Amino acid sequence: MTIAGNIKKYLDDEGLPYETVSHKETFSSSEEASAVGVIAGHVAKTLVIKTRTGDVLAVLPASDRADVHKLRDILNDNHARLASEEEMSAGFPEYDLGAVPPLGGLFDAPVFLDRRLEEANEIIFAGGTHRDSVKMSGEDFLKLVRPVVVDLVREGEMQRL
Repeated sequence: MTIAGNIKKYLDDEGLPYETVSHKETFSSSEEASAVGVIAGHVAKTLVIKTRTGDVLAVLPASDRADVHKLRDILNDNHARLASEEEMSAGFPEYDLGAVPPLGGLFDAPVFLDRRLEEANEIIFAGGTHRDSVKMSGEDFLKLVRPVVVDLVREGEMQRL
């Protein structure tokens, strides 16, 4: 397998260097980190957030959990919530469930990046399948995504690898 065609085209059109990484099938960002051989803090997991004005992407380290209250405050929307599996399947049918890349420009959606990823030397993210990831430098990732950098992580509660 390989990354989804529209992801490859988007990345190629943007002209920034990246690498594709194929690995065993995984169903969480923490599993993806293990399969790729990096710490979970270098894998960016993407959450699709439903708001009153449309979808936004929240991107945080695989090792952490999002704080919904922080998200709602940042978005100034008390009704903001994680997209359901049905909404994910309907809104992103070309990707495996849970493998949406953090490429807001591809979806015309703003990206809110957790500050813990801002200084990462490299970032790995889902390539649209459970078997393929994209690896790029942190600097190039920030150029590509142009996120709003915020604090999204639930304090005192880390997922274990």
